[in-house]
This record gives sequence, C-alpha cells and structure tokens, in this order.
Amino acid sequence: MQNGTILTIDIGTSSTKTALWSADGVILAEAMQAYPLNRPDPLWAEIKGEVWWEAVCGTIKEVLRTANVQPEDVKGVGVDGVSWTLLPVDHFGDPLTPAMIWLDRRAIEQTEALKNHSGAERMVQTSANPIDPAYITPKLLWLKENQPEIFEQARYFMGSTGYIVSQFTGEFTCDFTQAYGYHFFNMKKTTWDAELAAEIGIPLEKMPRLCAPSDVVGAVTQKAAVQTGLCLGTPVIAGCLDAAAGALGAGVTLPGQTNEQGGQAGGMGISVEQVVVEPRLIFSHHVVPGQYLLQGGTVGGGSLGWFRDQFGQAETSLGPLIEQNVFELFSLQAKLSTPSANGLIFLPYMAGERTPLWSNTVRGTFFGLSYASTRADMLRAIMEGVAFSVLDNLQVAQEHGVRFDSFLGSGGATNSAVWCQIKADVYGKPFVVARRADGGEGGHGLGLFTLTAYGVGLCDDMGACVRDLLPKQVVYEPNLQNHASYLELFQIYRSISRKLMDDFVTLDRWKKKFSS
Repeated sequence: MQNGTILTIDIGTSSTKTALWSADGVILAEAMQAYPLNRPDPLWAEIKGEVWWEAVCGTIKEVLRTANVQPEDVKGVGVDGVSWTLLPVDHFGDPLTPAMIWLDRRAIEQTEALKNHSGAERMVQTSANPIDPAYITPKLLWLKENQPEIFEQARYFMGSTGYIVSQFTGEFTCDFTQAYGYHFFNMKKTTWDAELAAEIGIPLEKMPRLCAPSDVVGAVTQKAAVQTGLCLGTPVIAGCLDAAAGALGAGVTLPGQTNEQGGQAGGMGISVEQVVVEPRLIFSHHVVPGQYLLQGGTVGGGSLGWFRDQFGQAETSLGPLIEQNVFELFSLQAKLSTPSANGLIFLPYMAGERTPLWSNTVRGTFFGLSYASTRADMLRAIMEGVAFSVLDNLQVAQEHGVRFDSFLGSGGATNSAVWCQIKADVYGKPFVVARRADGGEGGHGLGLFTLTAYGVGLCDDMGACVRDLLPKQVVYEPNLQNHASYLELFQIYRSISRKLMDDFVTLDRWKKKFSS
C-alpha cells in the first residue's frame, strides 16, 4: 500500500453511508445521512436523485472535517448502490423523474408483456436473469408507455451507482455488476445486445457505456469539487452493485465461496466461474475479474424489526437502561427455545418474496401455533424462518451442481451468536464471521474500499487485500443432529410456502376489493 486516503460511498435504500479510509484500510471517519422512501402507491418505491447527491455531498464534507484530512490526500472515490434502479437524466445529467428503485413493482403489465414476447426466452438466456417487475427492463417499458415525454427527453437511463459517478465526473457509465437489471445485457460478452434492445423497444443510444467496476472512468469536475469539497481531478472508479461490494467485503474472493447477507434485504451470493441461467435466482458479475455471483434475494431480514416495533416495547425500553441492544435481548430469549422452535414455523414473507418464489402476494405466516407456544418460540421461529428462506435458494443452486463448503456472514444479523449458530445448523456448513482488526465487520464498505484501492493502483490483489483486512474470525460449526432435524422441518416449510401461494393471491384480491 501507498500513502493517501480512499473515499467510499454506499447508496442505500434508506440512507447514504460515506467512509474515509487510510491507504492500509483503517476507517478514519464515517458519516450517514438518511432520507425517506416515497411510496405514492403501494407498488411504487421512489427516491429523488437530487436527494442522493445532497446526501453524498453532505457526508463527504463531514468525513473530511471529522478526520481532519486535506482533500488533496484523497487518492480515489468509489461508489456502490442499490440495484434494479431506473433514473432517466437529461443531457446535463439532471434527473427527469425520481428514481424507481429495486422495491418498485409498478411494471406488472409490462412484465407480463415481456414474458409473452417472442424473444422472452432469449432475454432470459442472454441476461441470465428472470423477467420480473423489480428489474429495470419492465420499468423502462412502463416509463415509455406512461410517461412517453420523459422517455423521449431522457439522454441516458442511469442506475444508482452510475448516476452518482456522473455527478462526480460528467461521465455516464454502467458497471458490469449493475447491468444485470437489463434483459438486453449480454452476461457472457459484457455488451449491450442491440438486436434484443431493438425488439424490446429501447434505443441503445440512451444507454450509458459499460465499464468494469474497478475502471477509473473519470475525475472530479470543477462543479463537483465545489459541491463536495474534493479536489478537482480526483480519480473516480465505475463502482458496483452493493451486493457485489458486500460479497467482496465479506471475503468472497474465490470461486465457491459464499456470502450470506443478514440484513433488511438478505440472501446469499455464491461466486462461480461460469454463467448459470436459473430464472428462480439472480445472476450478476462479481467485482473480482472472471467471477460471477449466483444470488438469492430475500426480504425476511426485517422480520425481527417488525417484531420489535409491534411486540418489543419492553425490550426497547429496557435495552438502554442495561446497555443492551434490543436484538441481543431477543437473541437471549430465542436461546431459551429449542432448535426447531418446538415445531413452530415462520414464513418470513413480510413484503412478498423475491427468490425463488418471485411473488408480490405471499405474506408472513406463523404455522403451528398452539397454547404451548411461547414468545421465545416465536422469536426463534423468526430466526429459523429467515435461514430457511436462504436454504430455499441454496437448494436451487445445488440443482446446478454449485457447491459451497462454508458461509461468510455479513450484515447486522452477524451480531447475534444465536442466529449465527442457527444458520450453521440449518445450512449444515460452518458459518464464518470475519471482522476487521478494530472489530468492525467487513461488508459493503470494506469491499468498496478494496475495489477502489485496486482501481486507483493502491493495491494489486483484491483477494489478498480483503484477507489481510479481516484477521478476526469466529467460526460457528454446525450441530449435525440439529441439521438433520432442520432438514426435516424445512420440507414442511417448503411445502406450506408453495401450497399457500394461491391462497395468498386470493387474499390479496380480497384486500384490494375491500380497500377500494
């Protein structure tokens, strides 16, 4: 490593987090700025691009001030961001509408039209991804059909990462890891497929240029320097998908390694060397050259947050008094229950489910409640249900011959030793939580630091860099007896989740009927 600092910016669903790192991977300062998610309709999920940029500018100034670092000391800027985002901008890079983010599912009709399109199978085979309202392609068609003047006026269709990079540099780019949202992106060739784009009705001249995540695509402009406090000419890399940065930051640097993401939007990402087309899962490039990520995306990670808000008033009040995190208090209670929660099963579909169900209508369910069920059983069932939702994806991946020996955990759930052990027992593999020397977790920030340092030449091996920066490891070994029991319970979990899907659709129609 050399001297200097690295600036990393994580554009999230509810906040932007910025960190300033020393060249040897020590965090010098961090800042976070939250913002609202706008939902003018239940299926819509929007964030204004200007709000993102304001958060970026504010947090950069804060970390520079806190660390007392001079702007000229910053040797590179890296950005990661949420996926499946559509933000049309004009010739100056100014947003024409709010960004439709990954949670936005308004493009249901356009999705059905794409599925019935004569080229639907070729879209799936080319992009290695299913056709679903969350992806960008249906959103583009929704924009074209519902706001044609905006569609025509747009100079470029940008994602979250590309938009922020354009604000820094004036360059309009899309990195390989974010391009998976478009069904005319050729996953193997890393090119836009002109023929497919024409068939779908998307002008390729409106698409940004494709770049590798670590490419230095430009430098901070005079305008951006004034707005952020950075120096004119500071290098900026193309950046990446937040899940890809998270996988790298968890230690996924070699094929076969698997990141288990324990956050609001959870799931898993397995590094593979070949393109795998499995429409029940998600597929993208990894930030490590020559590797891809076969991903499962779940929504159940926020289930404990829901439980806290609705039933956790006691822990919420008690926690600060005894200096205990509310979720750790939940973990201590869950530990009082038995593995398999005394036969209580939880479907963690609190906001529908992504992979492998791809359903807007499935909902959270406790199955097996009785007068004997305790609060501890309910808490443990939530933790086990979230792990089962990931196992559901892992078993699909295994059908393609994908193998994994252990799991590298990341996200807030890794703070719970009880939950980590549950995951080791459910998956039947060691569950590894690796942390930095200061005790902090890896995750998005560390992965993005490594990618940026590599891009600007401060390190020459991403894998070695991450391994050096994650010296502290806690390994949760699976209890094979518990694992065998969990596999039997999982078969029930999987069965009821499929059997209830039609009933969830009927329930959704009923709710819409009586809410209108």
